Amino acid sequence: MNKYSFSIKKLATYVCVASLGLGVLASLESCRETVDTGNFTISKDETITDHLRDNAKFSDIYKVMQRVTLGNKDNASPLSSVLAARGNYTIFAPTNEAMAKYITSLLGEGKTVNDLSLEQAQRIAYSCVIDNGTETAYDSPNFGNYVNGAFPKGDLNNRSITLKQLTDSSKTPIDTYYQLNGNSRIVSTDQKTSNGFIHEVDAVIAPSSKAVPDLIAEAGNMNVMTALLKATGWDKKLVETLDQAYEAQEHETEPRRFNGVVGRFSEAQHRYLGFTGFVETDDVYAKEWGIPAPVLGTGGAITNTDEIVAAVRAKVETAYGTEAQGDLTNEKNAVNRFVAYHFLKGRMGFNQFVAHYSEWGYKYGDAYNPQQNKYSIDVFDYFTTVGENPELMKITQTATDHKIHLNRVATYDPNDYTKMTKVVAEGIEVSAENQVNGKAVDNNALNGYYFPIGKILMLDQTARAALGGERIRFDITTILPELLSYGCRSNRKYTYFPRGFFNNILNASEGTRLLYLHSSAVGGSGWRDYQGDELMVLGLYDFVLKLPPVPAAGTYEIRMGLSNNSLRGMCQVYFGNSPNDLRPAGLPVDMRQAGKGNDNIGWVADSKDESLNAENDKNMRNHGWMKAPRSFTVNDGKGDTDLRNFGSGDILRRIITVQHMEPGKSYYLRFKSALNQTDSQFFSDYFELVPNSVFSGTLEPEDQW
Repeated sequence: MNKYSFSIKKLATYVCVASLGLGVLASLESCRETVDTGNFTISKDETITDHLRDNAKFSDIYKVMQRVTLGNKDNASPLSSVLAARGNYTIFAPTNEAMAKYITSLLGEGKTVNDLSLEQAQRIAYSCVIDNGTETAYDSPNFGNYVNGAFPKGDLNNRSITLKQLTDSSKTPIDTYYQLNGNSRIVSTDQKTSNGFIHEVDAVIAPSSKAVPDLIAEAGNMNVMTALLKATGWDKKLVETLDQAYEAQEHETEPRRFNGVVGRFSEAQHRYLGFTGFVETDDVYAKEWGIPAPVLGTGGAITNTDEIVAAVRAKVETAYGTEAQGDLTNEKNAVNRFVAYHFLKGRMGFNQFVAHYSEWGYKYGDAYNPQQNKYSIDVFDYFTTVGENPELMKITQTATDHKIHLNRVATYDPNDYTKMTKVVAEGIEVSAENQVNGKAVDNNALNGYYFPIGKILMLDQTARAALGGERIRFDITTILPELLSYGCRSNRKYTYFPRGFFNNILNASEGTRLLYLHSSAVGGSGWRDYQGDELMVLGLYDFVLKLPPVPAAGTYEIRMGLSNNSLRGMCQVYFGNSPNDLRPAGLPVDMRQAGKGNDNIGWVADSKDESLNAENDKNMRNHGWMKAPRSFTVNDGKGDTDLRNFGSGDILRRIITVQHMEPGKSYYLRFKSALNQTDSQFFSDYFELVPNSVFSGTLEPEDQW
């Protein structure tokens, strides 16, 4: 047993939810507030609290830990007590010098730690503690996995801590170090204690309590977007952070089991609302479109907004039309749609756009903390933007250089997906941080992030044609922004979501149970999930899933990925453009079937005869089935067993329907259990929207990847 196996959730007796709005703290993950030491023996080895108490340079943060409690009940335990008990914590401890500097900037000269309000003290304390639960605390050898991104687990405020590695070549020898949240340098690492690791930092970690639009406005080099956000009203719409109605409900705090599913699931304690933005700097607008430079007046207000808007409108109406031309706040207005396309629903750090886990050729190493240094093939996913008529955005991470690109479209060698053959659309590179006058400014907002881009982002006809000419394969999680914001995907944490949690899952019956699973929870034991995770639905389920929008009008084949086994069930699938009026799409899908030796599916293992393989594939399609893609593998960390020919042919794709679809319209799938069983499983992993030019092989046969 891991000696760090206790977590904050196991240390108490009362439930707490600290919900604070903008300008204060984000709310805590579910936790208990009093430490019960009667159930276990405290180690005699030095604890985190011991180390902070016994080292004079940490006396101020220790005072804060003594004062601040874990939660807001009268009998809540101070953090110093929590961090003296067994657990598994990562601490970024500021020195007294760092504390003094921060307190002076906050309260003025002459103020000390004793002058901090409880809210201020809590913000300092919560921001420097990560509860790693049952997993090992983060030590410096693991930092490389999260450089230019964020740690998978958030702090006690459920805020992400970003990490960057910097080099100072002016020193001899060259000084390489890690920086947190853009301003806090780690000066000493890996002080090991009985309940985690302490890393010394030279500045207090204090994430901004402002919303995404406010951080963009403060950046100093993004005034064009600031003017557009205010003119269109998006500066007031992109501020949501927490669903207060969900906070008011009772939620189970103890992990629970579900029949037929290995593991325990914690109910989502909060419903976070957030956004991720991609923003051009002012010089990009000037260079590419000749947009006038923003003129700043008294108090930093932009005085030439009308001139900026007029220049932008002249450029964007060719892509978005002239509907509602006189009303910038109307979400059908071209300028409004242009702005909306810069923001995704859901909070994502730079290293959370794509999930590296089970792609072909990728050897991930540790199932819980996969290595992020060597990738094999380009990995991508698709997301939905904000707005009345949301649009599709593709995000790709290229394997060779690890760069992130928006709307990049490329083709690959059909015999070796590690080799790119053509770049159809270059796309736009995304920067991990915003550099202003040689210094990184904060892009980690209370309700999300923004990232600079070096080209103008617009879904014009060229971009639509490129995206609409390729197979669109999206992981189920990327169209559930509330799941992304909650962090269980990046955290790889089993989670139970009650009905109504997801905006894109509608009309769920009372018997519908939604569970998030990740292969790492069982140590990468050979699951067959795309990108390592899945959304499993249990019970007498009946629910509607809103599909992401298509980028271009045309005929699309809609497919779903399946991993069949005897625990699955059978479901009837429906399709349509109204969630309350959907029509059956074919016969019920039996997810208990294997493909091998099954005439209803027609799966036959590939041979060396490619013409025979193609004939077998055609036969499967005639039955409404396809083999799994070659691009992902058994989740064993080796990356060398693709699932096209795996086992008895139970890793499949089901062709649901072929339909004409148009951008700007909403489409839905309904899944209803066809069995009167409360324990049958509905497996939901990935879906595909495949244009006619691809699935019919108009230009060339669809590849096997």
